[in-house]
Amino acid sequence: MVEFSSDTELSKRGKYRIKTTIQEGAFAVSGENTIQHEDCNKIKNIIENEIKALNSWVLDRGGIIGHVKGFLSANNHSVMISSTGDEVYCHTHESAGSINEDVLVSLVLIVFNVSQLGLEEQLIAIFDRLEDDQESPRRIGGDTERRSDWKFELHR
Repeated sequence: MVEFSSDTELSKRGKYRIKTTIQEGAFAVSGENTIQHEDCNKIKNIIENEIKALNSWVLDRGGIIGHVKGFLSANNHSVMISSTGDEVYCHTHESAGSINEDVLVSLVLIVFNVSQLGLEEQLIAIFDRLEDDQESPRRIGGDTERRSDWKFELHR
């Protein structure tokens, strides 16, 4: 179990509804957030890039991607994004109407041989980037660069 040492960290986990389970030996980290007044296609492109970067992050640490899934939903538009470590696949369903509206973003990362804490940090960072920087998302990089002020303890 991971314990967070500040209210800010706990509030982000709560805000993005981050949950972690163990599934067949892998950590399955999931979360969701609503992005206000954004175009679902724009968010889809950002998530695609973030999943590609996450794939590299996991492989650089000796991890194995079981499955990374994303689902974007707006009233008239939905997108499923999926990767098993190589390509990122998207399936889009559109119906009549405007797609410029609030978008519900749900993500799940199922990864072997990577720390729970590291994986949760990556998911929180993706949601943070979606909120903070819609125009030019930053790629997933070094852990300490993004979360150097966080203090964690890993309990088993």
